Amino acid sequence: MSTATEPRVEEVVITAQRLFRQRGFRATSVREIAAAIGLKPGSLYTHIASKEELLWIIASRASERFLGMLRPIVASDRVVVEKLREAIRGHVRVVTDDLDAVAVYTAEWRHLSPERRAQFVARRDEYESLMTRIVQDGIEQGYFNAADARLATVMILSSLNWVYQWYRPDGRMSPDEIALLMTGFILDGLKRRAG
Repeated sequence: MSTATEPRVEEVVITAQRLFRQRGFRATSVREIAAAIGLKPGSLYTHIASKEELLWIIASRASERFLGMLRPIVASDRVVVEKLREAIRGHVRVVTDDLDAVAVYTAEWRHLSPERRAQFVARRDEYESLMTRIVQDGIEQGYFNAADARLATVMILSSLNWVYQWYRPDGRMSPDEIALLMTGFILDGLKRRAG
């Protein structure tokens, strides 16, 4: 893609992720994407190779935002409880900053070609592994009480990923307020109790 077409490509990507979120990847046609931005269907292909390429761009960008947020937190020398607090806040922020992209990342990635799906799953697995490392470190250091770090991580990520379903930018809570509340719930659930 040339730099001259980049703004138009970005418009195509933003429109596609909105339509993929609303209708699903399979139910959204190239014709609908083109019509939504005032292009003829054939003209869309001067900006993008295929509908699947659009899905790949959306899923890849979201994946990189999640990993770009989490990698430095895990690598930092913060106390493990602060790492988890920052990871939760960062995850909520990535979700709420681009609800359409995260909805596609969460629900539509299965429609990627096998090769791209494998790359996507590797990135998703890396993210889960990094989050599991925080939880496992917290267990080993005596901060958290969880019998299984991986299951605890899956439960944390499940609750955080679902934010895209119910968060509204004009709702009663800001992303930071939601992150703070969710952090309280998660840390309270992991808290080591005397007994």
